[in-house]
Amino acid sequence: MLAFFPSMFKDELFYSVLARYHKRSGNLSNKDSTIDLFGKKKAYIIPDLTTDLEILFARVNPFLNSSIDEWINYHTLYNYYTNFTSNEIKQNVRDKMLNGCGNNSLHYSTGQMAGTVKEPMYFRYCPNCFNEDIQMNGEPYWRTYHQLSSVFICLKHSVLLEDSSILIRQGNSSYFYSNIENSLKNDDKSDFSKVNFDMLRHFAVESSNLNQKDYKFEQLNLLEIYHYLLHREGYVKSSGTIDQRRLEEDFIKKYKTDFLLLMQSFPSGVDGQCWLRAITRKHRKSFHPVRHLLLIHFLGESVDTIKQHANKYYTPFGEGPYLCLNPAAEHYLQPVITNLKVSRCNDTKSPIGTFSCVCGFVYSRKGPDKTENDKTRIGRIKAFGETWMNKLHQLIESEKMSYKACSRILKVDTKTIIKYSRPRNSKPINKKNNIKSDLKQSWLDLITQYPTFSRTELRKKAPSFYMRIYRHDKEWLKKHPPFVRTNVVTNKRVDWVKQDLQMLAKVKMAVEDLNTREKPVKITISSIGKKINQLSLLEQKADKLPRTMAYIESVKESVNDFQKRRINWSVKQLRDEELEFWKIVRKAGIRESYYPDLTEEIMIYLNHPT
Repeated sequence: MLAFFPSMFKDELFYSVLARYHKRSGNLSNKDSTIDLFGKKKAYIIPDLTTDLEILFARVNPFLNSSIDEWINYHTLYNYYTNFTSNEIKQNVRDKMLNGCGNNSLHYSTGQMAGTVKEPMYFRYCPNCFNEDIQMNGEPYWRTYHQLSSVFICLKHSVLLEDSSILIRQGNSSYFYSNIENSLKNDDKSDFSKVNFDMLRHFAVESSNLNQKDYKFEQLNLLEIYHYLLHREGYVKSSGTIDQRRLEEDFIKKYKTDFLLLMQSFPSGVDGQCWLRAITRKHRKSFHPVRHLLLIHFLGESVDTIKQHANKYYTPFGEGPYLCLNPAAEHYLQPVITNLKVSRCNDTKSPIGTFSCVCGFVYSRKGPDKTENDKTRIGRIKAFGETWMNKLHQLIESEKMSYKACSRILKVDTKTIIKYSRPRNSKPINKKNNIKSDLKQSWLDLITQYPTFSRTELRKKAPSFYMRIYRHDKEWLKKHPPFVRTNVVTNKRVDWVKQDLQMLAKVKMAVEDLNTREKPVKITISSIGKKINQLSLLEQKADKLPRTMAYIESVKESVNDFQKRRINWSVKQLRDEELEFWKIVRKAGIRESYYPDLTEEIMIYLNHPT
């Protein structure tokens, strides 16, 4: 039986309570404390997800006025690592914490081991909290949210957290490290000068909330909520797909490169490896909590507010049917339209609704609708329809009303009334005139004037009347072609040695010119050949031009070399701006698939901008 057990402090990591027990018990061996607490010599004491809690609860319950649920929710990192996982995973992790797992399979279950976001290497603490703990409690302790990957400041004192010298993951997890006072480091702090402190505080608050509540996100179907919010913010195209390129650019612009690197969540990599693209598509794997938090905040929500968007579908113009705004129809201002097509404005990305009524009236407007008055607003009339046209001719022809009076009734301007008021029985003017004989004679005269010209050359001399004849009497043109020119071919032997030397001189000049271009051009056989207008010769007679081809091989660029040159050019172009990763790659036109190979090169410029 235990003789005592320490009371738990607010927000204390349960591992810290066990460490304080070991220190107070006077046990020299960790095994002795393990036997006291768990009734066995060996137990896996996991700092973030403590196991064998049922055994421990039965032994220490007389000393604590709390439940196992309180231990898990407020004194471990259970909620933080499982809130965004499935119910099956959550239950599996909880069962292992209650009954023990015998190994580190807990961290495989939550996806921590496979993820690219790594936990802090050392236990972290706030210097101000440490001093207050000594004064008020006589001893310090580890706080839960200080150990989260997405937390870098103390919420109570608004100061940066510091690393201790105690590793969170030990080779043998049954050891207790209780002497916190002697574990503090005095190393230099990391450079947070380029990181927004308010943003650090926001994510510390969000992470702390996430760690203390069960949000039941699986029941809300987060992916549907993300798609609804992406619709709302204008990142979904009219085709229904997400504009991933613009989403990534705006995401980086909002958070800045330094902050995303700090959060280990810069959205880079090829399409299948970019976490931002993957998290907005069907979830085939788990994502680290910090990445959910980043996306939720980017979409203007928090872990407390996002649940209000469950089971919502984006309807920028409300639920149908929609009002017909045809003043000539009997159902004017009645909700009879069921045909709505939504597209996106190319400039503002706002939704544009096109409403088509059975009466033939089609109108559109830019959304979303925010008030009841918006539902009666027309941005553009795309078609008036037969009902409207019949009403117009009735007013003009039968009732003999003025154009101005008609415009008031049909709610359009006077010019529109005039345009559509032509009598219906009038026939449209046929603009196709017979080709006059003088045009054909002009074509014959042109052939006589330029007897050596081909059809294309003659056409350039008189394009207008040629096209008129071509469109309306193509057969006549075929019967009156220009004179056939006979080309006399002279067989000449080529001096390839001389040709090679001449070509080498031209190629060198071309390479020099390409290298001095303002915007980089990749040095290839193709770019050189096009520059000197000899591409086919370089491709087809390469074996005849050994000196020229050897020189081209020595100067042509690989893809990687050219990308580096583009990055260098991009940095020079951005010399008057603050350098950021996304700005450099966008200016240089680097595709995502090249990011992994070029990240180190870009970071050199970011770390040494001068």
